[in-house]
Amino acid sequence: MKTICSLLMIVSIVLVGPGCGRRSDSELAAGTPVNVKVGHVGHDHQIALFVAADNAERFAESTGILLKVVRDKELYELFDGDRKLADVEIVRVGGGSKMPTALAQGIIDVGFGGVTPSLAAADQGAPVKIIAPLHSKGNMLVVRPDIPIGNWKEFLEHVRDAKEPLRIGYKAPIACAKLVFEEALRHEGINFTGDLSKTDVQVHMINVKGDGKLNASLSGGLVDGYVGNNPFPAIGLEKKILKVVCDLEGLPPGTLRNHPCCCIAAHEKAMREKAEAIAALLVLFQQATDLINTDLDAAVSSATRWIGTSEQVERNSIPTSGYSMDASKDWHDRMAIWLKAMQGLAVFDGKLKTATEQEAAVMACDLSLLKKARERLGK
Repeated sequence: MKTICSLLMIVSIVLVGPGCGRRSDSELAAGTPVNVKVGHVGHDHQIALFVAADNAERFAESTGILLKVVRDKELYELFDGDRKLADVEIVRVGGGSKMPTALAQGIIDVGFGGVTPSLAAADQGAPVKIIAPLHSKGNMLVVRPDIPIGNWKEFLEHVRDAKEPLRIGYKAPIACAKLVFEEALRHEGINFTGDLSKTDVQVHMINVKGDGKLNASLSGGLVDGYVGNNPFPAIGLEKKILKVVCDLEGLPPGTLRNHPCCCIAAHEKAMREKAEAIAALLVLFQQATDLINTDLDAAVSSATRWIGTSEQVERNSIPTSGYSMDASKDWHDRMAIWLKAMQGLAVFDGKLKTATEQEAAVMACDLSLLKKARERLGK
């Protein structure tokens, strides 16, 4: 059976040819820039967007692609040399399923957000495609400081010995952290449920409905701990309202190690009609990703400026993540594992519920514009 890697490479090559890979008539019209709306969730898993905007002139020196500020953090002009390609609006759309929902509704053209909700959107037949890898890892298990748990082994001992269920929060039903954590609980034989009326379990899973509510739910006593992505655990650590038990990256059975977390997605119509502009943006995002991985100070500077977190929070948070836009064999293999895990956890109820790796690749991904961007960087 062909791997998801092989199929996606074939799909990418095909789509670069006549059809979806070509510029639309509107783009071919000289002097007619398009409008591209880019949405983000607003945390440091997606700082490639922020670093690209903050270091635009520096990046333009090597590629000629420039993102020029009109209104800081809101509106930019995208140039390729002297030619204006697009007006670029940057908007915050919220976490969970809000990014792919905004894409599906045409509110934004390109979105930075979670792989899991993007796959869930594809499962429901939404006109949304993952167009580039972006980020992996960065999820933590934390508890209140007074709970005697300092590592995964102690967590297991505590929930097995406790007289009542431990309450663990999560931000959304299809959040990466929740899926990885529940996979580990099943592996360890820990009984859990989201039904709080059931007391014959060891863990109660509580939806706090938003990553911004994770720390408030913990400090307010709604939950005893939570599973969630940085920088929120790092923020809670700075406020001394929690302690980190472990990075979910290291939890058994190990099948979800280095799991894909965030991606760049786009509306299919935007990919057809605004292909040149989106490919140019991907060039900038790739340059930004390279800078994140070589200059922590630059990454921290952009994160604090755009998100409003402290320098110490970001120095604790950013190194827990993996930043890469490389659609490598390893990434494809990990996406295939993630697909199977989501199917096993009954996340899908639509087209991806029983889809093969090959079918899922066609439904969920289109890497043709990323290929164009990498060719531009190669030149």
